[in-house]
Amino acid sequence: MKIVQKTVKVEKYDFYKIHLSIINTLIPDEDKMVNKEIEVLAAFMGLEKVLIEEDMFNTLARKQVKTKLSLSAGGLGNHLKSLINKKHLAKNEITGRITINPHIVPEEPVQGFQIKLIQENGN
Repeated sequence: MKIVQKTVKVEKYDFYKIHLSIINTLIPDEDKMVNKEIEVLAAFMGLEKVLIEEDMFNTLARKQVKTKLSLSAGGLGNHLKSLINKKHLAKNEITGRITINPHIVPEEPVQGFQIKLIQENGN
């Protein structure tokens, strides 16, 4: 078995974007994120920790993501709603606060991956 290894050094936003793209391949088709959802989530994850430590999706964070990705408030809301429907984000019924599902949060500043791909009916 040949192991493919690659080290990639990237800026913060790209770190999250690449991480989400990799784990997206492991998510069932009905819950896969589209590219814009990956960009939106990466933009939130890449914000300064002091800004998002209590609430990643607060008003100031949303404003910065809208500006970075040139999104309208409605467009951002639609992407967040889709991510909630796909269970990558969770919305508290009482407070309305949105949180990120821990299964998609990488280790920082280095995230490793080990994936075994097996061909069915192969030798």
